Order: sequence, then structure tokens, then C-alpha cells
Amino acid sequence: MRNNNSTPIMIAGMHRSGTSMITDILHKLGLVIGNKLDSNHESLFFQRINMWMMSLISSSWDSPKSFDSIDLEVKENIIVQLNKLLDSRTNSIYFGWSSIINKGSFDSIDNPWGWKDPRNTFTENIWREVFPSLKAVYIIRHPIDIADSLIKRQKREKNRDIQREKRYSDLVKSLLSITHTSYNSSLLINSYHDCFNLIELYYDQILRNLVEGTLLIKFEDVISNPEVEIQNILSYCDLSFNENDVSKLVEFINPSRCYAYRKNSDLVKFEKTYSQLIEKMGYSS
Repeated sequence: MRNNNSTPIMIAGMHRSGTSMITDILHKLGLVIGNKLDSNHESLFFQRINMWMMSLISSSWDSPKSFDSIDLEVKENIIVQLNKLLDSRTNSIYFGWSSIINKGSFDSIDNPWGWKDPRNTFTENIWREVFPSLKAVYIIRHPIDIADSLIKRQKREKNRDIQREKRYSDLVKSLLSITHTSYNSSLLINSYHDCFNLIELYYDQILRNLVEGTLLIKFEDVISNPEVEIQNILSYCDLSFNENDVSKLVEFINPSRCYAYRKNSDLVKFEKTYSQLIEKMGYSS
């Protein structure tokens, strides 16, 4: 068991729900999210740990499974390994290479800190054993907008994968790292139907994860009323803020991302097909 005073902010939600936007805003307003990040503001340190944990149950971001029924002895062993890893020199991936000499500790970070990864949705109950005081921020978005954004990203990544020259070294790297393959695109998402099924898996897990103190945010609320919603998130994260700084960041929020699917008649047709999911997530057609 770690120091109960360590209270990380865990940011999660379905991919393409706006988790990157929220994390970027929090980061710019003082939330520590690590030194080595990917293009989606995800700490590589925690991202790789999540990938490792999910791989233990033959799970992945595009084919997730719950840890709710995992064997308790195995779960305890995973927690032991996590605590050792968090205290090891490898945490320099989060703290920066200078911490190899002056070893960084997650129990003694002075400022509010955390990490963002959609996979947290499925690994949260493990992380709560490691960090009992953990605060969880979940972002949800209208499922049609998520599905459209996800399928567009999938097509971009698929084209890049096909056009990119494959080398023997790429295969070796994929074998030596925690990843699906040498492909960046999902090999499992090939249609809008696949997207909606995945969205529902994430949302159902979010509902199971909701405990007292969890913050659930609608992407559309942040877009339509950004200053109030962002200040509420900052308060939840115990981040002091200057209203002028918040106002400056709000100027960069694109209101067209709110219910963007309504501008496309083909996407609007999904309102009827997936009405049950839409209503379950708290949206109306």
C-alpha cells in the first residue's frame, strides 16, 4: 500500500471523446502529466503499464476486457509488481532522465499530478488498489461523433500503414515491445458498427467504475460552457487557476466539434439505428 496522501488524477474515457483536449487544458494550467508524452498527451510510462496489464487478460484498447472478475491472488501479485515498478528507476520515463540520479517518487510530488489514457477505463480498479485516494475524471461524448472521429482516424492510420515501407526491423521492434503489431491502425475496427460496439463497451465499464467522488463530464458541456466547466474540473483536481488564463485557453476551443455529426445526413441516420446506446449515454436524438 502506498502513501494515502498521494492523490493522482486519472483521466479516462472512450477514445475520441475529448480526453486529449481536457488533458491539454489541464496540463497548460498546471497539472503534471509526465515528461515523455505521445501526441495524445499520454504518459508513455503509464500507457505502457496499462498495455501490459491489459495484455495479461488478452485485452487491448480495441478489444477491452474487464478486470472485475480477475483471480484475487493474481490481482494482488499484479499490484505488488506495479508498486515495485513505480518505485524503480524506470519511473524516470515519467519524471525525466534527471530523476535517474535524484530518484523521483510518486508519493512526494508537490503539485497536482496524474496521467491520461483511455485504457484507464479498464484498469482503474487496479490503480485504485495502488493509489487509494485516486481521483477519476471521465469524459463522454455523443456516440455518433465518437464513431465518426474514430473511423476517420482508423482510415488515416490504415493508409499510412499500407504506404509505409515495412522492414524486418519493424517486425523485431513489435516483438520486443508491448503493442499489437508493427501497424498503428486497429486490425479490429473496420466499420461504424465496430465503433459503436466498442463505445458501448467503454461506456458500460465507465458506469461500473462510477464511485462517490468520480467526475463524469460531457464533452458537449465543456464546448458549450467552457469557462464554467473547466473551472469545475480545475477545482476537482485541486488546481489553483487564474480566470484570465482560463479565458485565453477557452478561445481555442472549437464549437463546431459539438454535435458535428448533425451536419452529415448519412450520420444522422445512426440516431435511429443506435438510439438505445444514445439514450443510455444520456443523449437524445
